[in-house]
Amino acid sequence: MKDLLQIRNYRYLLFGQAIAMLGDGVYTLALVWSMKELTGSSVHMAYVLAAGVIPTIILGIFAGVIVDRGNQKNIMLAADIFRSLALFGLFTLFVLDLLAPWMLIVSAFIVSSFSAFFTPARAVAIRSIVPDELMIRAQSASSTVQVVTGLAAPVIAGILLAIGLRFAFLFNAIMFLLSFVFIRLINQPELLAKKPEKLNRSVFMTDLKEGFHTIIRAPILRAMIIYLVLINFMFAPVELLLPAYVNNPSQLAIIEVAFFIGILTGSIAINFFADRPKIYPIVIGLLMILLPFAGLGVITNFIISCLFIGLAGAGSTLVNITLSTLFMVKIPREVIGRSQSTMRVLLEGVNPASLLLAGILMTFISVQQMFLAIAAFGIIIVLLMVANPLVRKAA
Repeated sequence: MKDLLQIRNYRYLLFGQAIAMLGDGVYTLALVWSMKELTGSSVHMAYVLAAGVIPTIILGIFAGVIVDRGNQKNIMLAADIFRSLALFGLFTLFVLDLLAPWMLIVSAFIVSSFSAFFTPARAVAIRSIVPDELMIRAQSASSTVQVVTGLAAPVIAGILLAIGLRFAFLFNAIMFLLSFVFIRLINQPELLAKKPEKLNRSVFMTDLKEGFHTIIRAPILRAMIIYLVLINFMFAPVELLLPAYVNNPSQLAIIEVAFFIGILTGSIAINFFADRPKIYPIVIGLLMILLPFAGLGVITNFIISCLFIGLAGAGSTLVNITLSTLFMVKIPREVIGRSQSTMRVLLEGVNPASLLLAGILMTFISVQQMFLAIAAFGIIIVLLMVANPLVRKAA
């Protein structure tokens, strides 16, 4: 880790990531809770979460091609500025008592639209700054940052929500500005270079196909893509279910803290799978998520529920670190922006439908029954994945 942190540009990128993720953690809780306070409707809560996903689908493919051909540093800087302005606007509406539910949806859409460009640009930055031999450590460092911010964000969110919802949005706006400062300090020539070839429809389609074909050429990604899409469809409603599962913002904050303690545990446990086939941590991690979800469907004790959520957090880390490392190592640097965007579109394209379906189902069945349904559906997917000889061979 010392070798990694000696890279100055990586330190700036990591600090920017930590600050932005801290703000995002507060923002996500505040956004969903604000909609719950304004409407009390699970369907409206689904709308605001779907609004945060739809831009990834609409803009994701275009964003990847633009990022690979553009000035990645300026793209990240512009994204931070415009996301900050959107949240300052939301804070102002709160102060003036003009906030309406549709404004939360619009804000979520705007912030996510710029994130659709920022995320692949950051992936290119990591690939440009970090040498291959330190890439796993970089992924581990990102996971550690996620844990630390994940533990801090719910606590900060709980305090800010108790003081006033508007301050949670102000906090995230300031965090994006601080992220801008650190990104501005990065001096990496590769991030400033633009491809000389003019981008037209023909070039765009060629680049787009290249990003998709790069993913398909990686055997393990090709073998698992359909299962990953189904798993993403299954897990998307969890963001909607957790606020409905608890009774107040404090409980939601505690649940989030438990989840990120689990992520910390998973970050340590992943080292035990270093010499194992990649399918091992993926399958074990998925079962560590699904079995606790089944437990949430039958247990109502809050402390036990927190333990279940912590176990799910550990499982999610095993899955995410394994898949992220595979992606970063298997995909060449020059196409990583469009490949990551294509992958995100493939995986998250099902999320709006999943969220809206869950919002409607929650008007007919309980949150506990929803968790049971997710667990049952997920276990079937895992069994099908393990039974597939192509997956076993690729892994």
